[in-house]
Amino acid sequence: MSCQLLLLSKFQDIASVRRFFFPSLSKEGTPNKDVDLNSTPADLKDNDGWEQDWGFDDQEVTTETSNVDTNGDKELQNKWLQNCLLSLSPTNDVLAIAHENKICVLTQKWDPKKKGEEIDSSLTPVWEGVLGLDERETISAVLCLPLSSQKRSTQGGPDWTCIIVGFSSGFVRMYTQNGVLLLSQLLHMEKVERLKCRTYSPPRFLGLSETHDELLIMYTKSIVSIDGFSLVQSLRACCNQVARATASGTENLLQPPPLEYKKWFLAEQEQVCDYVACGVACANPFDQLKAASMLGGVKASVKTSPPTMSVFMTSGNHPYVGFFYAIEGFTQPILSEVAIAMANKIKSAILSAASGWLGFGGKAKEEKEKPPKIEPATPLPLRFGLPDKRRVGENIILSPNNNYAATTDSFGRVILIDVQRGVAVRMWKGYRDAQLGWVEVKEENVEPCKNHDLYRLAQFLIIYAPRRGILEVWLAAHGPRVAAFNVSKSSCLICPCYGMMGLNNVTCKGVKSKAFLCALIDPDGMIKTIHIPFHLALSDKSIKRARDLHLLKKLKAFLKESAEDREGLEETILQLLLDMKVASIAHQALERVLSTKYLPIQLMQKVVRACIKKLESRAKESLDLDSRIMLMFCKAQKSLMTLYSSVSLLNNSEPEPQKLSQLEILTDILHLSPTDASVVVNVLSRYDLMTSPSSPTKQSSRVQFSEDVAKLPVTSFLHAFSYRTLHTKEDDSKATSAFSDKQISVTVSKEASEERQHALGEFLFGGCLHGKCQAQEIMAALQQSNLPPNQLLNLLMMHWLSVGRRSLNMLVGLYELVKSITALADVSEVVVDSNTSSTWWQHVRNMCSQSEHCYAAYLAVLTCKAVAAEALGIRSKAKDPDADSASTTSDDNEQQDMCCASGDASLDSQDWESLTVDMELWEVLYRQFEDIMAISTLIHLSVNMEQPITVSVSKLLNSGKGSIPEVIARYIVQQQLNPASLFFTFTIQESTENENSLEGVYSGQNETQKVKDKRKSKVECKKEIEKLLLENITEMSYSDRVKYQLEELRQRFPHSLQNDILLANCCWEYAVVWNKDPEITQNLDLSLEFLRLVQNAVLRQGVSSLLWHMFIQKRAAAAAHLMEKVGKPPKDRLCRKEVGVTDSTLVTFISLCADFMEILMDANCEANEVPVCNTEHAWQKMQGPTSLVELAIDQKATNYGLLRVHYHLLKIMSAVLALKMKSVKVLSLFDSKGRAALFKDLHAHPLLPSQKVDQDLLVARKNFLCRVISSAVATIDPPASSPSIGGSSPAFKKHRSLYSSAFKWPQVALNLTRDFGLDVDFMKRYHVCELYSYGHDKFAEEVMTSVTEHEELGLQLLTVAGQRVAYEIFKRDIDANFQHLAGMSVTLTRWLSTLDPTTLHYPLSPLSWTVTLLEQAASRLSESSKDHELALELLEKTKILASFSNQST
Repeated sequence: MSCQLLLLSKFQDIASVRRFFFPSLSKEGTPNKDVDLNSTPADLKDNDGWEQDWGFDDQEVTTETSNVDTNGDKELQNKWLQNCLLSLSPTNDVLAIAHENKICVLTQKWDPKKKGEEIDSSLTPVWEGVLGLDERETISAVLCLPLSSQKRSTQGGPDWTCIIVGFSSGFVRMYTQNGVLLLSQLLHMEKVERLKCRTYSPPRFLGLSETHDELLIMYTKSIVSIDGFSLVQSLRACCNQVARATASGTENLLQPPPLEYKKWFLAEQEQVCDYVACGVACANPFDQLKAASMLGGVKASVKTSPPTMSVFMTSGNHPYVGFFYAIEGFTQPILSEVAIAMANKIKSAILSAASGWLGFGGKAKEEKEKPPKIEPATPLPLRFGLPDKRRVGENIILSPNNNYAATTDSFGRVILIDVQRGVAVRMWKGYRDAQLGWVEVKEENVEPCKNHDLYRLAQFLIIYAPRRGILEVWLAAHGPRVAAFNVSKSSCLICPCYGMMGLNNVTCKGVKSKAFLCALIDPDGMIKTIHIPFHLALSDKSIKRARDLHLLKKLKAFLKESAEDREGLEETILQLLLDMKVASIAHQALERVLSTKYLPIQLMQKVVRACIKKLESRAKESLDLDSRIMLMFCKAQKSLMTLYSSVSLLNNSEPEPQKLSQLEILTDILHLSPTDASVVVNVLSRYDLMTSPSSPTKQSSRVQFSEDVAKLPVTSFLHAFSYRTLHTKEDDSKATSAFSDKQISVTVSKEASEERQHALGEFLFGGCLHGKCQAQEIMAALQQSNLPPNQLLNLLMMHWLSVGRRSLNMLVGLYELVKSITALADVSEVVVDSNTSSTWWQHVRNMCSQSEHCYAAYLAVLTCKAVAAEALGIRSKAKDPDADSASTTSDDNEQQDMCCASGDASLDSQDWESLTVDMELWEVLYRQFEDIMAISTLIHLSVNMEQPITVSVSKLLNSGKGSIPEVIARYIVQQQLNPASLFFTFTIQESTENENSLEGVYSGQNETQKVKDKRKSKVECKKEIEKLLLENITEMSYSDRVKYQLEELRQRFPHSLQNDILLANCCWEYAVVWNKDPEITQNLDLSLEFLRLVQNAVLRQGVSSLLWHMFIQKRAAAAAHLMEKVGKPPKDRLCRKEVGVTDSTLVTFISLCADFMEILMDANCEANEVPVCNTEHAWQKMQGPTSLVELAIDQKATNYGLLRVHYHLLKIMSAVLALKMKSVKVLSLFDSKGRAALFKDLHAHPLLPSQKVDQDLLVARKNFLCRVISSAVATIDPPASSPSIGGSSPAFKKHRSLYSSAFKWPQVALNLTRDFGLDVDFMKRYHVCELYSYGHDKFAEEVMTSVTEHEELGLQLLTVAGQRVAYEIFKRDIDANFQHLAGMSVTLTRWLSTLDPTTLHYPLSPLSWTVTLLEQAASRLSESSKDHELALELLEKTKILASFSNQST
């Protein structure tokens, strides 16, 4: 409620600082006791008759005790701080103290020993030094100037602080915090008297001028002004230069350019002691005319617009206070010094260069630098002043809003001056050696609806009288003294009227440039700041509201700092709350109390009852609108807390065991027929058995016990509700009447989050659902709270649907709750015409259909359907002959009550069942949830799912006709299932066996009876098999469960899950997953595997076309152009960049693309009917995007010729990549028509190439295919020397299976040869010769059988055999085989010498294999040819050579 002195900071060791400046002083002079900040109010009584003279006896004065010594010597020792120059940074991080030529800089440092205390840092010296060029130069002024951060330091804090020091010689030097000199400049040949600063401050209102950065230096008779922007840039540049020099270890620093400044001479005032800059002022036309006439007389000329002027106020003598006006726009002649400095630099550079050239002057002494030229000051005229010949002004300080200035003088007076009018408005006497300061207080805006920009400011003048040891706070300009403190007589008052320099209209937002406004430094090292409440500046009319605002702030602080076990907690809260007079503020305080989490509900109830008692004790006529609103709020909170207490008590009781079985609950409570009840039990048991034992749903949705229900704090419970008033005509006529309980309507707040609503529903209904209390008990408590029934039902359904799995035993509580809440609703909302649907039940159906927890939603649909049927007087009839009607009479009394409440006559169970829209909608929703449960059972079979699949009725209905197969396919893809994992054959086999076993029974019956009995037996057999499988589910493997559940889904969705539709969706989903991660080609392989199994050619062709255009075409085209560019299999880096896959993945991808194109060609050749897309009866209202099947059907037919061109290209690319062939341009193997047709839309009809192409292209294709065959044969390992492996032996077949690519690619080459129109037999002969060349004779003999040109083949085989014999004779051992060479004919010898055996890839084949080869060649040559004779002769000689080699070995 009053002013306070709060601790701002403190010295770590002030004694060491005092010893640095005054070593002669003893340690006894340092006080050793802290000043008590929590002082008590008292009246100041001084001996000088202060109170008697000024009449302040009735004012409240806060005294602060201090350890002030009465000893005169000790008092003088304590005043050492007043003899020093002090400057505390406005950000409270740096303090500078100077005396004579010594200086000490202290900065804030964190003290780990004081962790957790209010002040955990202290001022610690970082620089102590002696300044001045000689003994005569002393420090005369000091200033700590913080520079704004360039986002490199703490957010909102200064970057660093510059220490500006003025000397008696006139020099102004600027240092860092650590004492590094940045700038030194002589601006005037006089003593520096004062250093002051003005920093940027935005204009408060539109039209006012903003304050710019400026450094002001006062000399004896002059004032120097330095622009803040240029000063900041120079200081930052110097600081960066020092940092770079320190990092590099050099000491050579560039001399910074001199600062630009303006200088004024105050000639018309005899003595100037202090000054302030009042900013820029623009006179109005009247003041302009008045000033012109007074200064210039009658003939003075007047400008059309008033000039802009800077106003300076000075304090001194003759006059006592002077007003000087500097007209803006005057050019100060300061460029001469800059020009001289630049000329000196150029001159010194030229001389130094010349001395180096001419060889002299290297050791010459440097000339002494001349002192800089001092610019003369511009005389500043004195506009007017306050004359007082005997009075000498000492100090002057300007208010923060520039409206007032306070001065001290030699007579011990404090005078307050109005700056704009230039008159003294107030005077205080008896303040010798007074120190002044200003504090600006902002109005606390606690009303949320009030504009935060429309706030008020109050100016308080702080006067510190050191001789009397008193600190006073006065309201400017004519206000009273609002506070006074007894402080030490040796303190110092600091009031920095500036902030951080370097801010602008953008960077100033969100930055607090001042940590304090006025501070008092005690000699014991404590720095205190003055806290003044705003309400002290208000008049008596507004003091009540301001007082309550202060109480509200105090209550908030008390609640924030307190705990539940604090003593006096209840008394303090009640005292502060009941002491408030303004109802709106008391309302805010009560809301804060009710939102405090640690407060118990008993305390909250006491507070609310006390507020109600206080408000009701007043007369009804005296209650204003705010008081009536608060009374309504209190009554609403009282009813809610009563409800909270009642429900909490019920939730803490023990649960009652359930006595009914599951079937009894369904038949007796929900009135289902035995058949429907058994269906429900089967659906739920199937779900439970299929998802056991490790189902994520079962693990996450557990039964919540009593300790889980009552976890909702009372604060969260209260914040979940809002209230409103129900006005009537009587209330309008009696505006002053208080609100009654029935007029207050409490509803769930619209701002309550979904999590809070879930918690609220669990708190209200969780106990009843778990059997801890009856629904009647909960509803009795809810009925008193006046909550709307629709919101209660909404909370109940939200809570029920928030958990994935619910127990059937909980349906009893759910049924009773839904029934009780429905009875509270308006009858017109529940029971409507039979041709319309009820909004009450439609909302419930929407919530169930939107829920992704299908298990709980299924049970909710069953329950709400039963309640709706009972409300309409409808009971489910027994549909089986064994069902009796006794189950429908268990709750006749309740049914009659409900029917009477609804206004309809009760219907007898024997009458016709009435048909309504509501019941039809419930029936459809029930069937949909049966299907959804089957889908959910399949989804929850898996334990590990990267992206869990969620389904709901509304999601499937709004996702189009293809949503159901899309969900199933997505599950299959996530589980990486192949087509063989989708079909379950056990049931079909069993049913077939049973059908066969029953054939003998039907043989003796007529045809009609036979068909009926056979159909009935099929159903019975199917039920028996289903029952057997259901019992053995837990023993099934995961794959069997999937197959079994998919079979169940096919029976439920015979249209949506047709084989072709499901396979097509699986193919598409696998392709989508592959497209997200192309490195995993297994997904693309599985996609093609599913695509092959699609039976309908139209659907297969359409899906293939979609796959090509969506996923494959772009990558395949990029790969083709890349291979054409590089002419070989591309490297990994290029593959990743152009195609998006690695080089190893590219091989598999192109191979799969070729297989895909082959599938598409096969589909193009087949002819099928267009498939029809049907939908199940319960899912006819599906809407949304077009399904995959419909899109595939709408695709245009593909062009078979274009498919063949792509197939040829992909096969060529696959061969190049698989066989690592180089120097192959894949696109160059096609003519211009073929290249133009590539990668067009598959349904397009461009010009296609024919087999009649250029001869060069034919040769290129032929050479490429020959290279393919050679590369494929080269993949086989060299043969073993033993020829024992036969062509039909198992070892040979195993050996062949190891080299599948060696036999795959020659076949591909033959197919391409046939398609390109080349000689197929030539390629076969080439293949045979290559196999013999590589020594694979057995493989060659297999291929040889398909060759038709035997004569040509015989010649080629003879050549290969001759090369082998030539190698054996000439290359291997010519000396040993010379005798065999001599026995040959001349013709054979010459022919062998012409052969080149080096062309053989494997010349070391056994001679026995060569003999067999020659026999094959001789048998294919004509007997009349010379080659046949040559072959026979070579055969004989080879046999001799073979026998000789065998004997030698």
